[in-house]
Amino acid sequence: MEVIKNLLIRFRQSGILVLIGFFLIIYIAFGFVYWQQGSEQRELEEQSAKISLILIKPLPSEEELQAKYDEANRSLASVTDDAEAIAKLVGIAEKSGIDVDPDSGKLVVPSARVEEEKVGGGTYQVFSFKNISVQGDYDTVMAFISDLDSGTTRETMVLTRITINQIEVKVEGEEETEGEEVTEGEEETEEEEVEIGTRIEAKATLDVDLYTKL
Repeated sequence: MEVIKNLLIRFRQSGILVLIGFFLIIYIAFGFVYWQQGSEQRELEEQSAKISLILIKPLPSEEELQAKYDEANRSLASVTDDAEAIAKLVGIAEKSGIDVDPDSGKLVVPSARVEEEKVGGGTYQVFSFKNISVQGDYDTVMAFISDLDSGTTRETMVLTRITINQIEVKVEGEEETEGEEVTEGEEETEEEEVEIGTRIEAKATLDVDLYTKL
């Protein structure tokens, strides 16, 4: 009889422990779900705040839309030949500070391949320039690239490929002779150019497409 009582007491204690464990598992599960819902709620609130910022912006007026449409048409104005397309690229380079003098070799624009391309519901003429070479101070080269990439000057000019390298350029000057006089009958010697240092420049190779009306 005593043995049976001891067994019942043990079973009762075990049952209580099992019951406590069951409630503990349920409590942890509900706590995890609540924590997860709180995180999702915060994410939804952030998304709602971003959407609200967009919605409070006033819609563009009819005049503003017409102005943008006219600007797009001007950007797509037809280009008659390869020389005109090159002139537009040279103009952007000059505005960015690049030395565009042909003798300097800082800007080399090869002839373009001209083809037609369908975009959306329209067909456009594309002047495709490959391996444009530009060299100069880092800031001026990057200003030129940034203009092409952002379409600041010409929205329909698309930068399709770019590689940039740094090169070391020798800086030379004229050697001056002090305290020497040229007497009559003596020939004046030319001043020698001597290397006085180096500087780092950027050199980039670009591919650019120019979209125009047919």
